[in-house]
Amino acid sequence: MNSLPDSKKTPSRLRAMAPPSKRAKTSDGTFDVVSQLVSTVQVGIALCYERLKESLTGGPDNKTDICNNLHGALTKPNIQKILVQLQERGEIHGKTYGKQTVFVAKQDDQEAPSAEELTTMDQEIERLKAEVADHKDQQRQLSSTLGGLNSTLTTEQIKERIDQLTKENDEFEARLATLRSGDNVMSEADKKRIEKAFDENRKHWKKRKQMFKDILDPITEFMPGKPKDFMAEIGIETDEDAGVDIKANPLEAIQ
Repeated sequence: MNSLPDSKKTPSRLRAMAPPSKRAKTSDGTFDVVSQLVSTVQVGIALCYERLKESLTGGPDNKTDICNNLHGALTKPNIQKILVQLQERGEIHGKTYGKQTVFVAKQDDQEAPSAEELTTMDQEIERLKAEVADHKDQQRQLSSTLGGLNSTLTTEQIKERIDQLTKENDEFEARLATLRSGDNVMSEADKKRIEKAFDENRKHWKKRKQMFKDILDPITEFMPGKPKDFMAEIGIETDEDAGVDIKANPLEAIQ
């Protein structure tokens, strides 16, 4: 909020505007306390209104802002009462936000801009709008560029990736050279291990095939038709249907 240009002089200004410290007596010899109170309130109202008028360029004030700028010349409760009174009289505007009310002086008495000034203001507004739109376009373009840069590999990451791919390529080249040479690429130990696994699996294969035959034969023994037709009907395929010969040895091709 704006401060008064001569805010440090406010207490002395208040004292100058206030009634004399010596209490005046009435005609019957009593002190005129009511007149002094009225005069003090009027001074307070004038100071608060003056403060709001001087803050037009800095935005609205609340009671704390005014109290600070008056350097305690008036208390916050008194300032609040004065501001509410000015608002009720229609001399200032006030708006409540939650538990706080802010006040601002009316600007009705401010000099209205001329037609030329309004035209200049409108042109400046349009220029600023265009400038804002241009900055937004630049921001979108820069954001897009930044997103692309963030999604690409860094120089160090590219070097690491090249080293990794070079190593993999060398390994594949070595394997390819071995295959092209026609040399035996399978060791004797590997052959024996594969033959042993194949013989073991074929033994289980024969055993399960015999178990199936022992179950199927009693079922189809007295059934009309051929057992093969019955198996086809219930969706059972034999080795022969699949073109597989249990006696064949596929390892002979790599001997």
